[in-house]
Amino acid sequence: MTFDPRTRVPIRILPKTIDAACYNRISLALARLGEPLNVEIGALRMIIRVERRLWVARSLVNEIPLMAWVNFQVGGRGLHEPVPCQVRLYHFHASLLMGHAPQLLANKLDLRLEQYGNRLRRRSPAVTPLTRREGPSPRRGV
Repeated sequence: MTFDPRTRVPIRILPKTIDAACYNRISLALARLGEPLNVEIGALRMIIRVERRLWVARSLVNEIPLMAWVNFQVGGRGLHEPVPCQVRLYHFHASLLMGHAPQLLANKLDLRLEQYGNRLRRRSPAVTPLTRREGPSPRRGV
């Protein structure tokens, strides 16, 4: 089931900034692993569905939406600059979780990217490693 934040009335809407390193790692995971991604954050008892323009956190217990990050303002910023966005809170305890969730999400996606990279290396090497030969170079004629 997809979540549309326009159809739900949030309890509160807050301006937020996501750390640049955190946002960039999540964007990289979306680019490499595909979209959407569902990431379980066991420490916070939530699952986050990550799409390019929308991140939705739901409770693992009863699947109700807790919060959503929307309206990422990525245009015209450097890669080192934080990303302004909006957090829409749908549960009265969501404000306690919203500060930790993006970093934990990025950490989980780092693990997935690492596994994805290892899977690619096992299938076929994308780059053949160059080894140094002993003796004269054929190009130089030495």
